[in-house]
Amino acid sequence: MRRRTPAGENKSSASSKNSGEEDGETDKTKKPSSGGPSAQPNFVMAFIATIISVIFLGVVLIAFNVNGLQNLNSEQFKLLLKVTEELKLQDCPVKQQYLLPNDDKPTLLIWSPRMDLKHLKHVYSVFDRMGYHITEDNTSNWDVLWAHDYPFQALQSSLRNLKPNQRVNKLPGTGYITTKVSLATSGGLGIPPAFRLPDDKEQLLEYAHKNPKALFVEKNNDHRSVFFKPIEKINLDSKDNFVQEFIANPLLISGHKFDIGVYTIVTSIDPLRIYKFDGDVLFRYCEEPYEPFNASNVPQYVIGEDYLPAWKVPALQKYAEMSYGFKESFDAHLKSIGKNPDSIWDQVDKAIASVYLSREKDFAALLSRYKNKRNFFEMVRFDFIVDENFKVHLLEANMSPNLSSMHYPPNALLYEQVLYSLLSLVGISSYLHPPFQPNAEVSNMVVANRNIMTSPEVCVNCDDCSKPECQLCAPCLKEDFVADIKKAYKEHLNRFRCRRIFPPRMTQAEAKLGIPQEYAELSTKNILQYRWFQAKCLMDDVWC
Repeated sequence: MRRRTPAGENKSSASSKNSGEEDGETDKTKKPSSGGPSAQPNFVMAFIATIISVIFLGVVLIAFNVNGLQNLNSEQFKLLLKVTEELKLQDCPVKQQYLLPNDDKPTLLIWSPRMDLKHLKHVYSVFDRMGYHITEDNTSNWDVLWAHDYPFQALQSSLRNLKPNQRVNKLPGTGYITTKVSLATSGGLGIPPAFRLPDDKEQLLEYAHKNPKALFVEKNNDHRSVFFKPIEKINLDSKDNFVQEFIANPLLISGHKFDIGVYTIVTSIDPLRIYKFDGDVLFRYCEEPYEPFNASNVPQYVIGEDYLPAWKVPALQKYAEMSYGFKESFDAHLKSIGKNPDSIWDQVDKAIASVYLSREKDFAALLSRYKNKRNFFEMVRFDFIVDENFKVHLLEANMSPNLSSMHYPPNALLYEQVLYSLLSLVGISSYLHPPFQPNAEVSNMVVANRNIMTSPEVCVNCDDCSKPECQLCAPCLKEDFVADIKKAYKEHLNRFRCRRIFPPRMTQAEAKLGIPQEYAELSTKNILQYRWFQAKCLMDDVWC
């Protein structure tokens, strides 16, 4: 029988006991432990000493590791600096492709000889946020030209020899659209009858005779003056003015006449591509209620610089207070009175497209004088009014629409979203540094030939490029048209808040029907581009 360990015996002696048992020693040969009451303090002191030793060892190891990591990082950083310096001294591909100077930013040239540049505050701000260096020196090596005035005479020599990467925010010949009399007599959809004086004097008198209730306004070709006059008081021999029928039954909101400003972007003329900013539109209301009408009270029917903003129109204030945009507020108001706003916006799109189509040949003739037709784009603002029958009338196109919020600060958001969407659409906000742009690898990264292909089930069996169905197949595509539709492809990717107006949007069912009769007289390039959009639509409805 084993002897019990006395209660006061230090249990630490169990270690020697176990050791003895392993050597074959029996309990009977063991000597009693010499421990006792003094063994407990010894154990506590030993335990504390052990803990302190472990903590000290841990601190030493941590200090050693931190010092080692610091030395390692320092060595790696020195090695990285050494490699970078060597690359800078070598003419090697790594330097050419990746080690661009820190100050090598794309450059924006702002050209506005007749305007105080403080009115272009938002243009400066948006380009600055995109990392552009901004200059007003037209002798500089610029990447983007933002011209407030028409630049094709003053800057003619530089604009005729642009590099492929340079972009200009004006189209040669924009006056075909933005000159008042040219627009009024263009024959575009929704334009009230207009008469150029003195050439159209006889036609004006005949029209007035056939429409005795018609009212007319006299407009100046060069400025904003509008005069409401009876036909008998108009100087029919004037060479500075033209006459246009007055829309006497405008749609009113809270008793006020208004116009609608639609920001429109043309990215290509031949073939024609038109977009509009779809995030919002600019609504301007006459300062004074339209009724009772008094022709001598101009603020009743002419919208001036001190117009009534949308957020102050009583019927729309509740929407503005809930942070809705101008277009959303307008649409919601019409729906609240049982009207459908969609027909208004459909008429707007068709009117804009018809104006450019009516002048496309004139634009194309001017563009042919320039080295690269793809350098140019333009944003204009088309101004419309709506009559009480919900018919849309196109009144004006502004070459350089106001983008200053100095007079109406709440418009700042609209202007900056318009600008950013425009620059996104034309590829400026997703900027590729000029040395990379001609590079085929970089171009293919954005859009390659495979991205623009259509109708595989047709093209694999095509063997004759004279057949219409084969003209969009790879063997039949001409290099110039490939460049056009690659640009269209990039615009589709970058369109942001913009929507296509022309070629018009469609459904897949409509795409199967071919070119509508109303567009049967389009140029060859426009027909081919239209068919390309139809084919892409049939492959994926996001293209419709």
